[in-house]
Amino acid sequence: MIKICYSSLDGSVKEIKRIAWRISLFFVILMVVSCSNNTNYTVSIKQIDCEGSICNLRLEISETGPTLPEFLITLDRPPVDGSDGIRAKGTETSIDLKEEGSHTIFVTLVEGKRFLSTPVSEKVIINLDPPDAPVVNWSLSQGELELCLRSDSSDSETDYRILVNGVLQSSTHGTFSFPVERDAHYIIQAFSFDGNLSSKPSIIDLWLSEDFAPKVEFSSALPSTSDAIDIAISDDWDRTDELLIRAFLEESNILLLFDGDRLIPEIPLPEGKSTLVVQVVDSSGNVAEEKRELRIIRRTAVDIPELYIEEGTIRNARWTTPKGMVELQRYRDGEWITLSSHSSEEGSSIIAKDSISENGDLYRIVVTSDNEKYMPSIPVFAKESLFRRFSTEFISSFLGMDALLVGGNDYRFYGNIVVRDNTVMRVESGTSLTIPRGNTLLVSGVLDLEGWKDRIKVNPGGSSGTIEVTNNGVLIARSVDFNNSTISIENAAVVVFEDCTLSGDLKIGGARTIQIYNSHFSGEMEIENVRELLVHQSGFSGDGLVLSGLGKVFFSRSTVRFHSVEVVDSRLEAFESLFETDGFIVDNTSHMLMTRGALIETKITVSGASSVHIEEANLMEKIKIELSELSRLSLQKDLEGSIEIVSDEKSAIKVF
Repeated sequence: MIKICYSSLDGSVKEIKRIAWRISLFFVILMVVSCSNNTNYTVSIKQIDCEGSICNLRLEISETGPTLPEFLITLDRPPVDGSDGIRAKGTETSIDLKEEGSHTIFVTLVEGKRFLSTPVSEKVIINLDPPDAPVVNWSLSQGELELCLRSDSSDSETDYRILVNGVLQSSTHGTFSFPVERDAHYIIQAFSFDGNLSSKPSIIDLWLSEDFAPKVEFSSALPSTSDAIDIAISDDWDRTDELLIRAFLEESNILLLFDGDRLIPEIPLPEGKSTLVVQVVDSSGNVAEEKRELRIIRRTAVDIPELYIEEGTIRNARWTTPKGMVELQRYRDGEWITLSSHSSEEGSSIIAKDSISENGDLYRIVVTSDNEKYMPSIPVFAKESLFRRFSTEFISSFLGMDALLVGGNDYRFYGNIVVRDNTVMRVESGTSLTIPRGNTLLVSGVLDLEGWKDRIKVNPGGSSGTIEVTNNGVLIARSVDFNNSTISIENAAVVVFEDCTLSGDLKIGGARTIQIYNSHFSGEMEIENVRELLVHQSGFSGDGLVLSGLGKVFFSRSTVRFHSVEVVDSRLEAFESLFETDGFIVDNTSHMLMTRGALIETKITVSGASSVHIEEANLMEKIKIELSELSRLSLQKDLEGSIEIVSDEKSAIKVF
């Protein structure tokens, strides 16, 4: 009986303990849920910037609750409770630390007196030494006082301030400019600031009573290939438009006009050395005069720089040039972009990977010399590709692939052939291509004819098929005889003829760059809407030549013989080039500059506000020039008696 009684009591006690434990666990869970209020917050210090005694904090708070909680800031120790420290809202705040040295800033999320996160901390170092007083440089220009403040002590200055006759101004860069009055007294106090720490003032006591002569500063590099001359003209009290400015060449009395940044000559400056005189007078009668020797270069070099591209594990550019600075350029999106610049001692450059594209790239070099102008090199097309080799005589399609026509073979195109976008048709030396009459080789990719070892012949049997380059296509022809072919170019990218012959018509209706070197063309030529046309040591002849809408045209050491030549809305410069034509028209705001060239029995009609400049020319037989509609003729005095000039009242003639 006793055993049974104890056993029963022991079971009851265990049951009571089990129930009590469950009740306690329930209340603990209930308290945790109640305390958490269904939130889960974390905080991190994203950034601390201390300027002087002020520290700016930026926090990052992640939350699952409906709103951002407050945060608590304590210094050099974690918080004891929710009211221990500085409370703030948001994610940014500033605190002012009055004690110098190293400090630890603690941040904790709180709600009421409860902590919602564990404290996070960052160390900062507070320097309460004030910055040094700034060094002040001042200048006076066009009635405005310009101040430049700099502190040599450190780079920590965040602000500069000046107090001018009681008026406060501030600048983060230390530069100030404000109008002042002549014969006035100004006391200027200048301060450096590091956060809220200020330096002692630098004091300037100015009596602005003096009036100095204007200043003239040349910035154009010499020698120059451009007529415009960069120059800066300033005065302490007068604006630029209030100054009397006169600029001229001492030898020829050619005038130059100041446009605010440059001196623009009334006519092209003559080749060679000249003395530029600039005289400036201010409203007080102060005079400044500066002289500068100018050297204008128009002479072109006979030789052309040569560029080679070597493919391998890396793409390497190598060149042969005379002495001069070299720019390696890449054609991209309609522009020649400089990849790198090199001294005359360098002869190669590794092309960076970001300047290499999957579809191939076009490169050239431009050389700048102190003695001569160099034509850009022949562009080189480079592409890493597995070309499909064609050795059969008849070709009807390239199937949209990169094609290689093997040297020494004869090929005949059957029907119209297309070199598609992003593909290449490369033809090796010694190859013969026949395009039947009525058929077209259409190029919107790259046609690369490499006949420099053994000439390539196009239509050698008398066929008169057409090569058409369009849609940003590229044609590079070296040592190619095009015979009786017709070449049509419409909205192309780059077209190059080097050591080529053509006895058919050439029609160009849009391109970024056309380069024709050491070539001879006979037939009708019509070139329109080209940004850059470069002709060197070449000969053209035929019934007519039309140059229209061309941005830059340069004829170097070339010969032009046509029944008629027409230049419309274009800028033509010719050096040591011969023109023989029955009629030469320069119209619609065109400009023609001829240096050391020759004219053979021709009549030049200049109209539509156009201009013609002739110097050191060889005039053969009868030359007549007619001017009308606000046009201008400039020529050397030695040539005046060799030309019959007829002009209306609105046009002008300048003899130098």
